[in-house]
Order: sequence, then C-alpha cells, then structure tokens
Amino acid sequence: MRYSQSMVIGVLLLLPPFLIAEPAPARVVDPAADRIMERVCEQLKSAPAFTVRADISYDDVLKSGLKVQYHRSSEVVLDRPNHLRIDSESDKGRRTLLYDGQTVTVFDPDLNMYVRTPAPDTIDATLDKVVDYGVAVPLEDLMSIEPCAWLNEEVTEGYYGGRHYMDGRHVHHLLFRVAAADFQLWVEGGEVPVLRKVIIEYREREGAPRYEALLSDWNLRPSVKESDFAFTPPAGADRIEFRAAYDSGKGDRP
Repeated sequence: MRYSQSMVIGVLLLLPPFLIAEPAPARVVDPAADRIMERVCEQLKSAPAFTVRADISYDDVLKSGLKVQYHRSSEVVLDRPNHLRIDSESDKGRRTLLYDGQTVTVFDPDLNMYVRTPAPDTIDATLDKVVDYGVAVPLEDLMSIEPCAWLNEEVTEGYYGGRHYMDGRHVHHLLFRVAAADFQLWVEGGEVPVLRKVIIEYREREGAPRYEALLSDWNLRPSVKESDFAFTPPAGADRIEFRAAYDSGKGDRP
C-alpha cells in the first residue's frame, strides 16, 4: 500500500508529542576555534607527562539565590598511563590525591586522615572512580587520554572570539556551548598552544553558577619519579573508608 503525504501528516498529528522525536540541533562550530582547541588537546594527549598549577574559583548558589564564591589552588603532576598527584588547598582545607597505578589515596593533612582504595590501571578510569565518590577533581578532562572528547561529542556551538591580551600574553578567545553549560577558553598562541584560562557557566542550574580556572606553570617535559606518587601515612593518621568519608560530609565536594 502506498501512503500519501496527507495520510502521513494525519498519523503524525494523532501521535502523542513525546513519541515524535525532535531533530538534533545542528552543530555550528567555527573552524578556527575548532582548530585551535584541537591543537591544545593534541598537545596534552601526546605529552607523556605534564605539570600545571590551577587557581580556581567557583560559585555555590544558596536557597535564597545568593551566590557564594569559593577558591582552590591545585598543583597537578601527571605521568601517563597510570600516575597522578594533585595537591590542593582551598577554603575547605587541604587535600592530596595520589594514584600510583595500583591504589588511589586522598589525604587530609589538617585532620591527619586518609582514605585509600584499589584503583583501576588507567588515569581515566581512576578519575571516574574518585569522582563517583564525590572527590572534586579540577579540570579532569585535561588529564584524560582523550581531552577533546567533549569537544567532538557534546559541543553544539563554537566561536572564535578574536585575539586578546592577558597577563602580558597574546591569547585566542574561544567560546563553546554544550547542552547545559557555556565555556570560554583563552589559549596562548605560538608553536606550542597553551591553555591559560577557562570559564564555565552552568546556565541550566539554579542561579547559573560559574567556575573559573587560571592555569600557569605548565611543564610538558617534567622530571617525575615514582616517589612523587607514593604515600606513607604520617604517625597517628586515621584511615577511614572512602564511602564513609564522602557520605558523611567530610569529603571534598565543592
């Protein structure tokens, strides 16, 4: 049986709205923005190790709608495929995360307390595990073996905002949009592109909180050693369970 156009339209009109799939939004990305960000990600992906400092501010939106801004500074040491160290100091205290390829440890020097658990054999899988426990990991996508996955899979719009001057450097300004957030990134040009600043605005969340990170002290050829990722509990340190630490509110959720 052949169906006329009018018959098809009539059937569609009778269907409940939730059964009619909406077309996916077209992906509109400026090739210049795409190209610059791909270079940044390729540089990170190909680096066997790197270190970087991140100075971060982020909003917490109260029930009244008032925004409270918190701060965190993190020193990251990454050695692929399975070593990572993040030393952080924030308004909520100090934390050190250590991953040695076999276990992951989070140590609180102020409370002299630590949690430790067996870990997967890659940085990506280990980060997924600790994030599931509620541990805040600054800019975790940058540490992934596929740092541009979000750009290829989630971005619906991307624009090149031009060249700007920031902290004595000429930088490219990039803008990207995903389903629930807007990104602004500033990338220093040159032979080796360097990500210098990131702003994320979570426009779908109540109050549209912002996350901002200033990145400095990049080293794509650091000298690292096994002891950088080892942890020996200090005298009198208390070991507790991962789930207990983060379910009880003693964790590191922003």
